[in-house]
Amino acid sequence: MKSILKKIVPKFAKRFYRSKQTQFSIIQDYVYDYRKFNRESASFKLKNKEMMQAYIIKEYHAIEKGLAMLEPRPGFGAERVSALADVVGTYITCYGIDAVTSTTAFTLREYLNFDAAYKKVPDYLTIKLEALLSRCDESSQSKTGGTKIIPKTEITDMLDFDYAGFFKSRHSVRDFSTEPVSTQIILDAIDTARFTPSVCNRQAWKVFVIEHSNQELKERLLKVQNGNRGFGEHISSLIIITGKLSSFFAYERNQVFIDGGMFSMSIVLALHAAGLGVCCLNTSYATKQYEAFKNSMEMDSDCVPIMFLAVGNLKDDFKVAISERKPLSEIVEVR
Repeated sequence: MKSILKKIVPKFAKRFYRSKQTQFSIIQDYVYDYRKFNRESASFKLKNKEMMQAYIIKEYHAIEKGLAMLEPRPGFGAERVSALADVVGTYITCYGIDAVTSTTAFTLREYLNFDAAYKKVPDYLTIKLEALLSRCDESSQSKTGGTKIIPKTEITDMLDFDYAGFFKSRHSVRDFSTEPVSTQIILDAIDTARFTPSVCNRQAWKVFVIEHSNQELKERLLKVQNGNRGFGEHISSLIIITGKLSSFFAYERNQVFIDGGMFSMSIVLALHAAGLGVCCLNTSYATKQYEAFKNSMEMDSDCVPIMFLAVGNLKDDFKVAISERKPLSEIVEVR
């Protein structure tokens, strides 16, 4: 019946149908994304520990940035600092002292120490902060918040290598050896990638490493990704990179993908530096595909897929796509 209909339906009717079908799909996907962001983000209320952590990190990092200016303004951000102190106090009551509160304590202590010469922080706020700091752990010898001095040589002494050559030597590899990849090498690469910049230092990432031996889960995940046909069965390990919507607020609807994309590229380069082959697999899912992904593996409800990374050891010789790049003049305007 379908084959008969295809023959008798005019081409313009087919085009019209496909156009309307695409339009409906776009609307459906946008509504789905809106509902998920509305439900999972921290836009309206700090409903759980992760949301409170995201807010605290965002706000203490704002203080760090203020202190790191060439000439910090004495007494800056008093209202924001006061609001932060209130949330940290609630957080300690609910969840106790941890790394986030300790980092915040170091940052707030530096804020007060900086103000000591100026006395621009209102007295009520100084009293509030001192009371809060008495509840926090400032005993650690390793400073984790605030600012630090970096000598220029710390960077320049590491620059004696061919970075451009290293960057250009990376290729999307789909022709792997049969030797399984060591999970420890992957974990070391992700550990390095932790230093990727993220908005207000929130680091809203969640990574799942599917080992070579977990063939069943790997196959299940690859079935919901449409770019691995022809080589998926030869992938040694699979990395699933997701972003946590609970770390973002109403004005940051796209930030999970920006931060997640940067983090993904850092992992790719770290794996490349370890001598592994990597291929980025997209997760630009429509609603139906996203639901299939969500059902393929247990994960937090606020996770959204950013990227799959197919990882394998390199053969002595292997074939890659040339993937010619556009000339610089086509992608850059100097104004």
